Amino acid sequence: MTGVLSPDHLSSYGQGRHLSSHARLAAKDGPALASGLNPTERTIIVAIASIIAVVLCVALPKAGLPALPVVAVAFSVPLVLGTWTLRLRPAIAFSLVICVVSVLFLVIPGAASVGPMVALCAGDLGVGAGIGWMNGRRETREAKWRHAKTLKERHDKETFEPAINIFHFIDREGTALRRNEASRGAIGFATKRSLQLSEYVHPEDMDRMKAELVRLFEREEIRGVKIRFISEDRKAFPVELRGTRIAERMAVLEARDRSREDELERRIMETEARYRILIEKAIDTLDSGIVLTDQRQEVVWANATVGRFFGIDRDRLIGVDDKRARSRYVGAFEESQSFSDAVEKAVEKGEKIESMTCHVRPTLGREERVLEYRSLPIDGDRGRKGRIDHFIDVTELKRLEASLRENTEDLEKSNEKLEEFSHVVSHDLKEPLRTIETFSGFLLEDYHDKLDEEGVDYLNTLKRTSARMRQLINDLLSLASIRMDVRSFERINTQRVLEEVQEDLEIRLKGVNLQVAPDLPPVRGSKVRISELFSNLIVNAIKYNDKALPTLRVGWQNDARHSDMVTFFVEDNGIGIEERYQERIFGIFEKLNPREDVEGTGAGLAICKRIVEEHGGRIWVNSEVGRGSTFYFTIPRAREVESNA
Repeated sequence: MTGVLSPDHLSSYGQGRHLSSHARLAAKDGPALASGLNPTERTIIVAIASIIAVVLCVALPKAGLPALPVVAVAFSVPLVLGTWTLRLRPAIAFSLVICVVSVLFLVIPGAASVGPMVALCAGDLGVGAGIGWMNGRRETREAKWRHAKTLKERHDKETFEPAINIFHFIDREGTALRRNEASRGAIGFATKRSLQLSEYVHPEDMDRMKAELVRLFEREEIRGVKIRFISEDRKAFPVELRGTRIAERMAVLEARDRSREDELERRIMETEARYRILIEKAIDTLDSGIVLTDQRQEVVWANATVGRFFGIDRDRLIGVDDKRARSRYVGAFEESQSFSDAVEKAVEKGEKIESMTCHVRPTLGREERVLEYRSLPIDGDRGRKGRIDHFIDVTELKRLEASLRENTEDLEKSNEKLEEFSHVVSHDLKEPLRTIETFSGFLLEDYHDKLDEEGVDYLNTLKRTSARMRQLINDLLSLASIRMDVRSFERINTQRVLEEVQEDLEIRLKGVNLQVAPDLPPVRGSKVRISELFSNLIVNAIKYNDKALPTLRVGWQNDARHSDMVTFFVEDNGIGIEERYQERIFGIFEKLNPREDVEGTGAGLAICKRIVEEHGGRIWVNSEVGRGSTFYFTIPRAREVESNA
């Protein structure tokens, strides 16, 4: 807009209006034709005048007239004609030529002394220089006018007329003295060059427009003024004005049409209102109570659930400040004062409240509830914040938690009693078994020679059965005692655990080819139970192996489905397991053939399964009869940040 509002442009436009018709003609045809003659015609006239002057200077002195006056007058005419259109320097040069010729006509006949000749030359030079100086000033003024006229025409052509916004050159009364194409298109009156204020300003905005005009000419500028213009057919449209004073009684006014903006704003407001209604209805359907507070700490919305929770009309909360609104429902809480203090502190500091449990006391029209209160600040203008308060009904959840705690406590008590019972029962069972086993041994030692072969066999069977029964009781106790707390898990060096297992099973591993992978990864769990797990699987593989050289291989592989788990395996070349038994063998006291004379109670794999499951893993077997079995199990992988066990 600054290009359009340039005072230089407007002043040049005003100067052009007051130039004489002769000056405009000179600006149009150029300085060469300022005298109305072209250069050839002017040269001919100067030549004729010079010839006439020469003739007069020769003839008149012979007739008795003084030579000096004749020469001065005769050559004054060609001097004036020759310098009439010349600038200063060419005019002086032409004057020097005239002076030389004049001096020649005075010196040859000896008609004048040096003094008069110098005076004559000085006069000719003065006349020529004066005319040349005036011509130079005239041409400079005309050049400035032409430049200003060119700038104005270019400005009109490139900036003013094609401008998108409406432009008016106005006077103090608001009359549009000149306007652009956008004005003619929007307002109309295409044939009128000027418009009165009442012709383009809406009648209801006329007083305000006049006040803005006064401010414009007093303060030289106005900005952001929103009023309405009217068109020729009396249709109103909104505009935003910006004006600049460029002369004492003239200013330029720019008006930007805001019709599309206003329409967009209207649509946005309608959309916002529509979505606001939808959001408010959606909030009303929530099971949680919602209270919205704006930057002025006033409640702008409370949903129907809040009214139901506290047994009040939610409309009583809307439109009042948050403290007053809070006072209308905080009395329902058992710890109302502590709740108010905590909320006011959070509001003052602009902090959020993650969770606060509130107990609602029952009254007529209000149920007993347990609510979880959360409050979050909402960023606003100039650092001020609104808030959104949530009241979540956790009554049922708290009841379930209480019930769960009670059940957990009952279960822990039951487990303690069961463990105590197991130890008592095992002790009570072990004592008779120990007695039977001991006295069977005494009978075999003391009465071996008095018993026949069948009696000895009976006593041996009784002793073996007692020992097996004692082992069954120990396995039951071991299985019942497998109960681990994940919080007690530690990082375990699996490689070191296998080395310790090999040392413990040194006697049983004689004649066995045990191969352990050298890069077993560390795991997280109970070191004692992991050691027991590997030991049971290795012993099991040795027991059920019919090869001359039992071969066992312990290794690992990544779990493709769970990156946080490691899959270990214990592979053997033993007797193998039929597919139909591959699930059953992990049951308690399950043996492939109970009648086979293989040591053990059948609880080993059940213990292994219990250990793996307590670690959050699983165990399974792949086997082929006659070729061996591979037991797989998964254990949690140890994190790298943990220290070695």
